[in-house]
Amino acid sequence: MKVSSPIGELPFEPTALRMRGGRLEVQGVMGAWPAHVVIEPADLPSLLRLARGPAIAAAAVIIAALAVRFRHSR
Repeated sequence: MKVSSPIGELPFEPTALRMRGGRLEVQGVMGAWPAHVVIEPADLPSLLRLARGPAIAAAAVIIAALAVRFRHSR
């Protein structure tokens, strides 16, 4: 993963994933610095809105692949 910041793009390497106090926390290292991301329940609606487009595209690809496979199996 990469994080874009005013000082450039830095690699982010996740090192731990845990639930803490009802929040999802991703701990890792960004460049030379320790970093963490906290996802709270209030963040879920915006994350789902962001994921909707890629999820629809992935579903379309899967449906198309299944249709092709079904057509070739007959």
